[in-house]
Amino acid sequence: MKLTGLEVFDSSIQRTNSWLKDLMQELNWTDRRKTYLAFRCALHALRDHMPVNEAVFLGEQLPMLLRGAYFEHWNPEGKPEKLNSQTDFFDTLSIYLARDGEPTSGAESVMRAVFRFLERKAADGEIENVRRILPRVLEDLWPSSLRAA
Repeated sequence: MKLTGLEVFDSSIQRTNSWLKDLMQELNWTDRRKTYLAFRCALHALRDHMPVNEAVFLGEQLPMLLRGAYFEHWNPEGKPEKLNSQTDFFDTLSIYLARDGEPTSGAESVMRAVFRFLERKAADGEIENVRRILPRVLEDLWPSSLRAA
Protein backbone atom coordinates (compact mmCIF):
# COMPACT_ATOMS: atom_id res chain seq x y z
CA MET A 1 0.00 0.00 0.00
CA LYS A 2 1.44 3.35 -1.05
CA LEU A 3 0.50 6.16 1.29
CA THR A 4 3.50 8.46 1.07
CA GLY A 5 5.47 7.09 -1.84
CA LEU A 6 8.39 6.29 0.45
CA GLU A 7 8.67 2.64 1.41
CA VAL A 8 10.27 3.38 4.79
CA PHE A 9 7.32 5.56 5.81
CA ASP A 10 4.63 3.36 4.28
CA SER A 11 5.94 0.24 6.01
CA SER A 12 6.14 2.09 9.33
CA ILE A 13 2.56 3.29 8.96
CA GLN A 14 1.42 -0.26 8.22
CA ARG A 15 3.39 -1.70 11.14
CA THR A 16 2.13 0.99 13.52
CA ASN A 17 -1.46 0.36 12.44
CA SER A 18 -0.96 -3.35 13.03
CA TRP A 19 0.43 -2.72 16.52
CA LEU A 20 -2.46 -0.40 17.41
CA LYS A 21 -5.00 -2.90 16.10
CA ASP A 22 -3.42 -5.66 18.22
CA LEU A 23 -3.34 -3.45 21.31
CA MET A 24 -6.97 -2.42 20.76
CA GLN A 25 -7.88 -6.10 20.86
CA GLU A 26 -5.79 -6.62 24.01
CA LEU A 27 -7.55 -3.72 25.72
CA ASN A 28 -10.93 -4.71 24.26
CA TRP A 29 -11.32 -1.14 22.98
CA THR A 30 -12.67 0.14 19.68
CA ASP A 31 -11.26 3.66 19.84
CA ARG A 32 -7.98 3.82 17.92
CA ARG A 33 -7.10 7.33 19.18
CA LYS A 34 -7.68 6.35 22.81
CA THR A 35 -5.54 3.24 22.29
CA TYR A 36 -2.72 5.27 20.79
CA LEU A 37 -2.80 7.81 23.62
CA ALA A 38 -2.87 5.12 26.32
CA PHE A 39 0.03 3.28 24.66
CA ARG A 40 2.05 6.47 24.32
CA CYS A 41 1.42 7.39 27.97
CA ALA A 42 2.39 3.90 29.14
CA LEU A 43 5.57 4.02 27.08
CA HIS A 44 6.42 7.48 28.43
CA ALA A 45 5.92 6.30 32.01
CA LEU A 46 8.19 3.31 31.36
CA ARG A 47 10.78 5.42 29.58
CA ASP A 48 10.96 7.97 32.38
CA HIS A 49 11.61 5.28 35.00
CA MET A 50 14.36 3.47 33.10
CA PRO A 51 18.07 4.23 32.85
CA VAL A 52 18.73 6.27 29.71
CA ASN A 53 20.58 3.50 27.79
CA GLU A 54 17.81 1.01 28.49
CA ALA A 55 15.10 3.52 27.58
CA VAL A 56 16.87 4.11 24.27
CA PHE A 57 17.09 0.34 23.69
CA LEU A 58 13.33 -0.02 24.24
CA GLY A 59 12.63 2.87 21.86
CA GLU A 60 14.75 1.28 19.17
CA GLN A 61 12.47 -1.77 19.19
CA LEU A 62 9.35 0.22 18.28
CA PRO A 63 8.03 0.92 14.79
CA MET A 64 9.42 4.22 13.52
CA LEU A 65 6.20 6.21 14.05
CA LEU A 66 5.75 4.90 17.58
CA ARG A 67 9.44 5.50 18.25
CA GLY A 68 8.90 9.16 17.42
CA ALA A 69 5.97 9.33 19.85
CA TYR A 70 8.02 7.49 22.46
CA PHE A 71 10.87 10.00 22.32
CA GLU A 72 8.57 13.03 21.95
CA HIS A 73 9.35 15.72 24.54
CA TRP A 74 11.86 13.46 26.30
CA ASN A 75 14.53 15.07 28.39
CA PRO A 76 16.89 12.32 29.58
CA GLU A 77 18.42 14.62 32.19
CA GLY A 78 17.68 13.30 35.69
CA LYS A 79 16.51 9.91 34.46
CA PRO A 80 15.53 7.47 35.66
CA GLU A 81 12.99 9.08 37.91
CA LYS A 82 12.86 7.51 41.35
CA LEU A 83 10.38 4.66 41.58
CA ASN A 84 9.61 3.17 44.99
CA SER A 85 6.48 1.19 44.22
CA GLN A 86 3.96 0.21 41.62
CA THR A 87 1.64 2.83 43.09
CA ASP A 88 4.21 5.51 42.23
CA PHE A 89 4.34 4.18 38.69
CA PHE A 90 0.55 4.10 38.30
CA ASP A 91 0.40 7.66 39.68
CA THR A 92 2.84 8.77 36.97
CA LEU A 93 0.86 6.95 34.30
CA SER A 94 -2.36 8.53 35.60
CA ILE A 95 -0.78 11.99 35.34
CA TYR A 96 0.24 11.30 31.74
CA LEU A 97 -3.23 9.98 30.88
CA ALA A 98 -4.89 13.03 32.45
CA ARG A 99 -2.51 15.31 30.51
CA ASP A 100 -3.94 13.80 27.33
CA GLY A 101 -7.53 14.05 28.55
CA GLU A 102 -7.92 10.33 29.14
CA PRO A 103 -9.50 8.63 32.18
CA THR A 104 -6.98 7.78 34.86
CA SER A 105 -8.90 5.13 36.76
CA GLY A 106 -7.68 2.33 34.51
CA ALA A 107 -3.94 2.99 34.70
CA GLU A 108 -3.10 -0.43 36.11
CA SER A 109 -5.26 -2.32 33.60
CA VAL A 110 -3.75 -0.28 30.74
CA MET A 111 -0.22 -1.11 31.88
CA ARG A 112 -0.96 -4.79 32.33
CA ALA A 113 -2.48 -4.87 28.82
CA VAL A 114 0.59 -3.11 27.40
CA PHE A 115 2.86 -5.68 29.07
CA ARG A 116 0.76 -8.56 27.67
CA PHE A 117 0.94 -6.90 24.27
CA LEU A 118 4.71 -6.47 24.52
CA GLU A 119 5.02 -10.10 25.58
CA ARG A 120 3.42 -11.12 22.30
CA LYS A 121 5.72 -8.80 20.39
CA ALA A 122 8.69 -10.31 22.24
CA ALA A 123 7.53 -13.73 21.07
CA ASP A 124 7.51 -12.34 17.53
CA GLY A 125 11.07 -11.14 18.00
CA GLU A 126 10.08 -7.48 17.64
CA ILE A 127 10.89 -6.48 21.19
CA GLU A 128 13.64 -8.38 22.93
CA ASN A 129 14.79 -8.20 26.52
CA VAL A 130 11.90 -5.95 27.57
CA ARG A 131 11.45 -7.83 30.82
CA ARG A 132 15.14 -7.55 31.60
CA ILE A 133 15.12 -3.77 31.36
CA LEU A 134 12.01 -3.19 33.46
CA PRO A 135 12.41 -1.40 36.78
CA ARG A 136 12.40 -4.08 39.52
CA VAL A 137 9.17 -2.87 41.15
CA LEU A 138 7.33 -3.48 37.88
CA GLU A 139 8.53 -7.03 37.25
CA ASP A 140 5.46 -8.75 38.66
CA LEU A 141 3.23 -6.77 36.27
CA TRP A 142 4.86 -8.62 33.39
CA PRO A 143 2.85 -11.70 32.38
CA SER A 144 3.86 -14.75 34.39
CA SER A 145 4.67 -16.89 31.36
CA LEU A 146 7.84 -14.83 30.81
CA ARG A 147 8.59 -14.13 34.45
CA ALA A 148 9.29 -17.82 34.93
CA ALA A 149 11.78 -17.86 32.06
